[in-house]
Amino acid sequence: MKAFSGYKPEENKRGQIQLPAGPYVAKIINVKIDGNEPDQTLILRLDVAEGEYAGYYAKRYKRDSERENAQYPAKYKGDFRIRIPNPKNKKALYPESDLANFNDAMWRIQESNPGYTWEWDENSLRGLYVGINVQQGSYNGKQFTRIGKLEIVSDVRSGKVNTMAPMEPRSDAYEAPGATYTPPVTQQVNYTQVMNGSEVPGGFTAVDTSELPF
Repeated sequence: MKAFSGYKPEENKRGQIQLPAGPYVAKIINVKIDGNEPDQTLILRLDVAEGEYAGYYAKRYKRDSERENAQYPAKYKGDFRIRIPNPKNKKALYPESDLANFNDAMWRIQESNPGYTWEWDENSLRGLYVGINVQQGSYNGKQFTRIGKLEIVSDVRSGKVNTMAPMEPRSDAYEAPGATYTPPVTQQVNYTQVMNGSEVPGGFTAVDTSELPF
């Protein structure tokens, strides 16, 4: 075999890297109201703002968009959907839960951004910070993670937020008699190491979000 340029014995990190389950500080980089009244959903486009995974969702979207021969168009994986309560919405199966979830989300955003008050302008959410809890899942034996819930930023940084329990795996193999499921090892960010006390949160890396359409 002839030697070739570029050889270096190292791990191949070009494959799909999942964001480990656990709590993170995120930034709301965009917002959108999806659907028509009375059945509407508020979509928060989020990205990790601190730690070694800062900018994860934007970088993953860019990588997925550039992948050749992809079977499906790239989708942004950092969206968090909140149904907007409306008494006229006949499609809402659990209207009381929708109301509680919306109130809880706005409370966590307000608690994460001292001085901010929600005043019914979704555009005011852009640029704010909020904690996210990334949850592990499994489908047909393939592992994935998703944003499971919102958290308060100060709770994430102080280590008060526990990693969510994994979602129930969905696969024929798991449902077969005698099958077992072992949750993967999760990772938690140590925010006492990444924070530096400056106005811009420590570890935050600015990411170009101009090419992240809804």
